[in-house]
Amino acid sequence: MDLNEVVRAMFLVDGVRWLLKIRTMRLSLVEDKEPLDLIEDNVSDQKVQDKINELRRRHPTAADILERIHNMDLKEATMATFAIDSMERLLKLRAALILHK
Repeated sequence: MDLNEVVRAMFLVDGVRWLLKIRTMRLSLVEDKEPLDLIEDNVSDQKVQDKINELRRRHPTAADILERIHNMDLKEATMATFAIDSMERLLKLRAALILHK
């Protein structure tokens, strides 16, 4: 990877981390919700799915990633967060090696 590819991947990782954070937060708070709140969540879940479907036409791979995150349970989302942290560390190391040359 050259520096340009590393930086683009770092931005992608940052976006995925944000999505995972939102997903884990929603899942961890589900037990505290009242029935009305759950209906509102279902509406917002449908809106998210609609946006993913729109994105699928232009960027199918990105849509697949987003859909996978959107369907994760709390355990999967937490493990994915750890994986994203590791990926970010590797990308930073790669960028440092490129810049040190």
